[in-house]
Amino acid sequence: MSDSNDQYRFGEGGELEEPDDDECDEEEQTNDFGEEMPWYETKGGYRRDIISSLFQKAVRRSDEELAAFAALELVRSGPKHESHYWDRAVLVTLEDLMAGNDAMEHVLRYQELATNRWANDEWPRRLCAIAAALVCARARSSREVTHANGYFSNTMIDRARARREDDHEPLYDPPVSDEELDPDGKIGSIVADKHTYPGGGRGRGWEHFRVHGSRYGPSEDTDLGAKIRRRVLEYDHPDYAYREPEVALSETELAHALEPTPEDDPWRCEFGADDTLDQFEGQE
Repeated sequence: MSDSNDQYRFGEGGELEEPDDDECDEEEQTNDFGEEMPWYETKGGYRRDIISSLFQKAVRRSDEELAAFAALELVRSGPKHESHYWDRAVLVTLEDLMAGNDAMEHVLRYQELATNRWANDEWPRRLCAIAAALVCARARSSREVTHANGYFSNTMIDRARARREDDHEPLYDPPVSDEELDPDGKIGSIVADKHTYPGGGRGRGWEHFRVHGSRYGPSEDTDLGAKIRRRVLEYDHPDYAYREPEVALSETELAHALEPTPEDDPWRCEFGADDTLDQFEGQE
């Protein structure tokens, strides 16, 4: 649920509270039926919070018609309602659509056009709102960003509680364990490179970063990218190193550095303990 100001909330005693809104002081308006229109109502006689929720739920379900209807009903009901709609439309692109979609850019552009190009009573403003609603409804729906926020936050709170209370069992472990993040752990052995205090303080250099830390995947690099990357790696040689003296990389090390990380296990390292560069030696 968003933090928009017309969402209902529960008070300290569990009672349902009306949201505060300064629109109560606005000049009286009438709805489509000629009746007095309270601040929380739309021109069609609907509650604003219901129509706003309808818009968001319609986007989640890719219901283009209802999303467009809800958008129009909000923006035709007055400047405050219109402003609320645009705030909600922007939030919806974060809460309810897959990360990486371009709906946000379209919504912001339509909002800019609506509010900066046309006056309040001009119909193109409504067209912008409808177009933005259709963009949102046609984008791929996903709550991944919102759920990630809840899952990661709650998991860390649960983890801390388990450490304080001996009898508390956390529901989920963090995505990466303390053991895996340890400098000698599966993930930590890659993450703790020369750019970190544990790695730099215990001897890891550019060769470790080149061979392990800077790998990426699972997609293959472009032909040009792979060619240039290999040449950069070949410059990591005592005769050519431009950062600091290095040890020349072997063909095995070069091949590992250039190979995309496995899709099924991106942290997997094909090198055995005897082959890994710059093993930690001693404690600082």
